[in-house]
Amino acid sequence: MNRLSKPAAVPILAALLVAAAPVGPAGAVDVTLKRAYGSYRSESGPPGGDWDQPVFTAATSRLIRQWKRHNGEELTGLSSYGWFCECQDWQASKFRYRRDSLRQIAPGKVEVKVSVDPGFGDYVQQRLILVREGKRWLIDDLFSQSAPSGVKAEMRQELTEVPGQ
Repeated sequence: MNRLSKPAAVPILAALLVAAAPVGPAGAVDVTLKRAYGSYRSESGPPGGDWDQPVFTAATSRLIRQWKRHNGEELTGLSSYGWFCECQDWQASKFRYRRDSLRQIAPGKVEVKVSVDPGFGDYVQQRLILVREGKRWLIDDLFSQSAPSGVKAEMRQELTEVPGQ
């Protein structure tokens, strides 16, 4: 009886270990999150806007360049706040973010939920879609209270508007 139990238990144990393993490369995703959110831990914040950070997919980066050319120096709804802190001001010494979940939604594509506290004690929830490009996981879209349909949809909307009006 023991001989039959051991061979049957091995595949079951292996399946349980695979099911318990984190989805996707959490470490590589965390590197991208640190690049996106980490600069808020300094008083100067990110160089340029959040949209200037090297954390976006090639397709999103092309859309960002088009959006920036279209708007020039005009302040828009989307350029009036930091996308990753969802704020205009933050307290660097108290700024916090945490990855709440990581879920594979397709091969080479994950959904990450992040909680962000700009330093005032109130966490906001964000949802990011990351895509694997080469060896890196890059942000393809970001959904937040300020951009519930995603920053890509917001940029596309602003591209239909006359800047400064």
